[in-house]
Amino acid sequence: MDSGSLHAAAALDVLSRMHDVRAQNIANADTTGYRRRVATADAFSNSLRKASGMTLPDLAEDVDFTQGELKPTDSPNDLAISGPAFFALETPQGTRYTRNGAFNTNAEGFLVAADGARVLGQGGPIQVDPTQGPISVQASGSIIQNNAEVGRLKLVEFGNVRKLVADRDGRFREDAGSDPRDAGTSTVQQGYLERANVNVIDEMVRMIAGFRAFEAAQKALTSIDRVRQEATNPRG
Repeated sequence: MDSGSLHAAAALDVLSRMHDVRAQNIANADTTGYRRRVATADAFSNSLRKASGMTLPDLAEDVDFTQGELKPTDSPNDLAISGPAFFALETPQGTRYTRNGAFNTNAEGFLVAADGARVLGQGGPIQVDPTQGPISVQASGSIIQNNAEVGRLKLVEFGNVRKLVADRDGRFREDAGSDPRDAGTSTVQQGYLERANVNVIDEMVRMIAGFRAFEAAQKALTSIDRVRQEATNPRG
């Protein structure tokens, strides 16, 4: 395959994957605490480059950790974080971190996420007494019930948030270099949830631009193929 065809084919591949990332963002625009994925074209090694020895465009995917808007819900179990920290969850796969504070208490009194993952406090999973009325959560993460502290949320910030690895359900896990630490300036707001940091209109504009670029790359590949065929099979 000649260099023109390789570049056009690589562009089609990158643009197709960019479309998938933007579609994922739009699909999660109403997911509490979701972090927008950002896709950019870059010159990384890929299969086409290895085959050709040329620098071809490839996709670099990152996460936008900008905080989303906090919306009031008036539910005492709904929590939002103002600042860069994450809630910590106990899952079968290990500790996972989330900005989704839509919690509930289960039959045993544990504060849990929608899938039953327990919300971690400084001393382990947070457990309250369901018979003793609603909880009050302070800005510090301290959980009060019947005028007594029953736990304190484990709020975790990261020295290098870019090193977090995206996991299922909009959660993240640690990786080497992420540098987890106790929350510094982050605070908790009870009765609020954080919206996804996705602007649907912006994503649609990017998607339309991507469609146009994809069509242009398709036309370029078709034209290159036609010229090649004409050169290979000249009319007599």
